[in-house]
Amino acid sequence: MTDHTPDRTRRRLLAASALTATVSALPTVLRAAESWPARPVHIIVPFSAGGATDILGRLIGKAMEPALGQPMVVDNRPGAAGAIGASMVVKSPPDGYSVLFGGVGTNIVLSMTQPSLDYNPDRDLVAVGQICNVDYVLAVAADSQYKSLADLLKRAKANPRAVSYMSTGPLGPLHVALEYLSLRAGVQMVHVPYKGEAPAFPDLISGRLDVAVMTIPFTSPHIKEGRLRALATISGERSAAMPDVPTVAELGFPGYAAPIWNGLFVPTGTPEPVVGRLSAAMLGAVQQSATRDQIVSLGFTPTGLTPAESVKFLKSEHQRWARMIGETGVLKN
Repeated sequence: MTDHTPDRTRRRLLAASALTATVSALPTVLRAAESWPARPVHIIVPFSAGGATDILGRLIGKAMEPALGQPMVVDNRPGAAGAIGASMVVKSPPDGYSVLFGGVGTNIVLSMTQPSLDYNPDRDLVAVGQICNVDYVLAVAADSQYKSLADLLKRAKANPRAVSYMSTGPLGPLHVALEYLSLRAGVQMVHVPYKGEAPAFPDLISGRLDVAVMTIPFTSPHIKEGRLRALATISGERSAAMPDVPTVAELGFPGYAAPIWNGLFVPTGTPEPVVGRLSAAMLGAVQQSATRDQIVSLGFTPTGLTPAESVKFLKSEHQRWARMIGETGVLKN
């Protein structure tokens, strides 16, 4: 019989050494967590300034400041449907000073659609909590020939690839959502990616772009000013902010829904006390009546999920978007 005692001894010594190192590091980690935050905290918004995600990020950051006692500085890092900003956070030190204003794209869809993605959201990011659901509409210029979703799809069916639509990046959630609609409608449209809503707006109102998938907070003032018109919302239910705008599901596509949401995330390894303080500040901000009223007035629906609730929610979202991505075949195109 072979004696493996030396191997077992080495393994025990290595394990003991690792445990000693971890225990020795604990006081330093705890002290850092106790003094956190000692300087401004950066919220990385992975889309361009001026869009609805940016507006919401600034609103929530400002509302969190009293609880944290430090400024919450918004840093816009647009590009690649949110992957650039998310990757920046993942590569940041896990000390709570870099927080991702993430969502269904950065934390669900991109991991399924972009094999070259340089981070894994399940492995590399920890949920601080969910903030809200975001209502998106299919918007056209006010003088567009398309007076309804039926008009748009009729032209797209009669003239394949004659109708163009905007999203915030290739293989992001809005791209998947519109390709799923195209699949259900039996049409082919041309996908035109932008870094955000604001950069797409000039092309939309000038007619160079036929239809855009934009948030209610961004489109609402333009609709009131007579520049844009909303054809439908891609959410599962009508928006309280635009109750007269029907859902895509109501317009002949039962069961269609592409819910978009936002939350905060930090790099894996961030001390639990820091995650806890961030979560408490975020939930406190969402629960404040003044902040909630502002969120609702912007066209968002406050949710306020805890880290544990967010983990459960993320699992269900994985299933939803995996089905949509598989059925559309966007990865093969």
